Amino acid sequence: MYKQAFELIKNSQNITLLSHIDPDADALGSALSMYPILKKLGKGVSVVNYTKEIDKSLDFLPNFSKIKHQLPKKIDLAITFDTGSLDRVGFELDNIKVLNIDHHKSNPRYGDLNLVEDSFPSTSAVVFKLLEENGIVIDKDVATCIYTALVSDTGFFKFEETKEDTFILASKLVRAGVEPSYVAKMLTQRESLAKIRLTSLIYDTLDLKLNAKVAMVKLTKEMLDITGARVSDSEDIANSIRALATVEVAIFLKEREGGVIKVSLRSKNHVDVSKIALSFGGGGHRRASGFTYNSLDFDAVYEEILEKLREIV
Repeated sequence: MYKQAFELIKNSQNITLLSHIDPDADALGSALSMYPILKKLGKGVSVVNYTKEIDKSLDFLPNFSKIKHQLPKKIDLAITFDTGSLDRVGFELDNIKVLNIDHHKSNPRYGDLNLVEDSFPSTSAVVFKLLEENGIVIDKDVATCIYTALVSDTGFFKFEETKEDTFILASKLVRAGVEPSYVAKMLTQRESLAKIRLTSLIYDTLDLKLNAKVAMVKLTKEMLDITGARVSDSEDIANSIRALATVEVAIFLKEREGGVIKVSLRSKNHVDVSKIALSFGGGGHRRASGFTYNSLDFDAVYEEILEKLREIV
């Protein structure tokens, strides 16, 4: 399959690299890691994301400045990264060949060709295998993108998906030139004052249910207006709420444009939150999933999630 995927790439001239709306480090790192590889192959390459305000904490990634927000006029092949369903790219890709690269268990294999490895710790690990299987030697820039995606999606190697192979991959990337301390500083030590103020407001909404095993926080547009922060500044909130000692499931409700709520679900030990997300039309992983709720009724979606959790927790 990996040989077949690379043949598809070699036989395409104009390639667009896409990742999901509100991209995280795995989505962007995976996409940007392929940019210089394809340029060296003589391809016309575009890196495109629908979201115009991308998390600035990722601006240290090589070729970050190449990201555009509109599709090019000519596309022979679209490669999607870390995108659990095709609608999550935000663009119509009718009559365009799609190579789907992902690691989400809920991915429906929407591509003409699908490299979906749900046992892998990150989408970037799938990208690395694609390159390694086809004898592509990676440089420091490519390795930095893949490593950043890997450490972000494994929570710096603390999530369940972290296995022996994860550290073997990290070792190979360091050998290729990655500086782990640099990546760590870029990801964790560049917080804005607006983000800290936003975090404080979000924490003030904390609500505990089911003997403090379920925690909920929410983000409203008003909070963004008050602090001057961006939605991307709340990226790690769900994980931080899950860190509470009693909490098994963390729920983060975010008001988004279009009158909808973006729901992020996290679990610690026992609950498979991907099943809950799937029941609302979303998806993800056992410990990290999400969905979009087509209403701004925070109380309603919270109660619906709690109803499902009462049966489990």
